[in-house]
This record gives sequence, C-alpha cells and structure tokens, in this order.
Amino acid sequence: MHTHKYGSRRWHCRECEYTFRPIKKKHKTDKRWLESYLLDGSSIRRLGTRWKVSHMTAWRRIQKTQKENVDENILIVLRLPKNLEKIYLDAKHFRIKKKPYTLYVALDANTKKPICWILLARYELKEGYDRILSFLRRRNYRIRAVISDKHMGLISSVKDYYPLAIHQRCAFHVLQEVYRKIGGKWFLSTGTGKEIWPIFRKIALRFDNYFEARDYLKKSKRKYPDYRKGFMVLEKSLEDIYKFSYLPNLNIQRTSNQIENFMGILEQRLKTFRSIKTPQTLIKIITSFIRIKYKRPTK
Repeated sequence: MHTHKYGSRRWHCRECEYTFRPIKKKHKTDKRWLESYLLDGSSIRRLGTRWKVSHMTAWRRIQKTQKENVDENILIVLRLPKNLEKIYLDAKHFRIKKKPYTLYVALDANTKKPICWILLARYELKEGYDRILSFLRRRNYRIRAVISDKHMGLISSVKDYYPLAIHQRCAFHVLQEVYRKIGGKWFLSTGTGKEIWPIFRKIALRFDNYFEARDYLKKSKRKYPDYRKGFMVLEKSLEDIYKFSYLPNLNIQRTSNQIENFMGILEQRLKTFRSIKTPQTLIKIITSFIRIKYKRPTK
C-alpha cells in the first residue's frame, strides 16, 4: 500500500502524489444558504465568514440550491392565477461583459405578483413581449387591459395577441416627459414652477374621463401660453393615459408604479452581487430571488 494518512480525514498517495478523501462529505441541500445570500444583502465573503467556510465553498453551496432548468431564452413561470384580466408589462436592461441583455416581466395587476419572466440577449425588442403574451394566450387567458409605458415593440405585441385589450399608458411616464420639457429641477424650484406643476399633475391624474381633462387642458393652455411645450406633450398622450375610463368596472390602474417598484427592488438587490459574469448566473439569481420573495404563504 503506497498511501498514508494525511491529516485527520485525507490520505496521500506516494506514487501519484495525489491527496484525496476516501469518503466524500455530502452536504444536504439547505435553502437557508440561498435565502441568506439573496435576502440579507451580504457579500459572499461576509457570508463565508459567518458560516465559517471559504467564500468559494459558500458560493458552491448557494449554487446547489438553485434551479438547474433555469436559463436565458427560457420563459419562467412563477404560478398562474385562475383569472387574469389586467397585467403590467415592463423590461429591465443589463450589461454583462459589455453585451446587452433584457429582462421582460409580466405582473398580475390584482395580486401585484410576477407571473412570468424571460431574459433575452440584445436591447428591448418586440420578441420578449411576444413570448410572454403568446404564452398567456395559449393558456386561454382573456386579458382586457395592459398597463405599461409606450415602447413601440410592446404596443405592437399587444395588438397582435390581444387586439381588443385596452392599453393604458402610465401617466407618470408622460409627466416625466413634461418635466424634462419645462425645465426639470430648476423650473420646480421657482415660484412659477410651484404654481404650474400641480396643474400638469391634475390634468394627468385627477380627472375621471378624457373629456373633462381635455377641457381643463385647453383652459390651462390659454392661461399659460409660455409653457405650450409641456401642454403639447400632455395633449398628445392624453387619450392614452385616460384609456382606463373605457372600462370603469374593471378598475384599471392609471400608472405602472407597481412593476416599477418591483424592478427597483430587483435592481437594488443586484447591486450587492459581484458574481454575475454570465447571463445564466443572472437569470438564476433573479429567479431564485423572485421565488423566495413571492413564495406561497404557509397555511
């Protein structure tokens, strides 16, 4: 026998100069490793110090608890509701090794929880929204309203798969465009800005139907002719942000704040990750985070 004991658990072979452990230690798949990594906001090195292992051992154990069937270009579904009439749609951009990737997400407007998402290469395109809406249509969901921004690919995709659905444009996105046109922070710091900005907000958010908002906009436009650029932006998009009034019984949201908050939480959490070097790692981390954060409550 050309082996001898090398330490308390390992053996060493004199011929091949190989050190090995005859009985490999097996670790149970423990989701607490993954939950601590995703929800604590700690780095891998800090978690390794807490768990008294090296940072690479901590990373390997985190990877073991992630889903293996998750990858880019695959539509991932959290869980499907029984009824689905209103959805939010949005996209988030990432860069990995100087290459662009886009995450497309569909959110249930009633439960405020994600339904499905997909990570695709390149910038925001119609293809990502096609994958989500075609999946929902195959499942025989009757989508009556879509709340989102005014991305041309998104608008085209909604018309292709749900031509009868109301496409409600987010009012806050329109107000942001008005905000840029009238001067931004500097304008709001002046006395005139403090007087006029509430008028823009009132036109976009306070009326119950398009006709009342249009009449008030015309009066304000005559009263404040110096700010016609802001009123013109609002006038062009006024009908889009009052589409909710076509179906008053459905209680369609005026803004896409819910999905914007969801994207903000995701972006804030991803800032602490230093291990995202491939799109596969990115989508696995995003999927694990969503599944843990929005998991089914215990009875």
